[in-house]
Amino acid sequence: MQKGFTLIELMVTLVVLVVSLSVGVPSFVTWIKNNRIDTATRTIAGALQLARNEAVSQQSVISVSPGTVDNPGSWTNGAHIYTDTGSLGTPYNAGTDTLLKNIDVDLSGIIITDNDSNNVISFRGSGLLNEGGAERTITFCQSSGETDGTSVIINPAGRATINTVNNC
Repeated sequence: MQKGFTLIELMVTLVVLVVSLSVGVPSFVTWIKNNRIDTATRTIAGALQLARNEAVSQQSVISVSPGTVDNPGSWTNGAHIYTDTGSLGTPYNAGTDTLLKNIDVDLSGIIITDNDSNNVISFRGSGLLNEGGAERTITFCQSSGETDGTSVIINPAGRATINTVNNC
């Protein structure tokens, strides 16, 4: 007695596999994109929370700037946190500021925008936002054109909240 699969059984198995993959792969790609947006949002929100906590514990101005110290200027390169000797959130100066943390993360493929051209978010020793009474917003969207994204909103009290954005 021979054991094995018939050609028909093998073909039915392959058809079921192809149908399963055609349904599952697009969902997996969407999941990966959503996970990248979530990671970017939580990375920057975590950096902002750390800066606020440090400002309160050190009783000094602590700032967060986009990019790393070696590669500044864009939130897609991460962020750096430092003690800020400037009055209202000045860029990092190695001669006068102390670097607390360099968050080196590659967030390419995500468009990150800030509602303020200052590009520095700083906190006072009281934990309040240092740049005055204006709320700050950082928005995270897919570069591939999806309309859903997220945002981190920092209120004047210095608290950061994560929200969903439907108009990227």
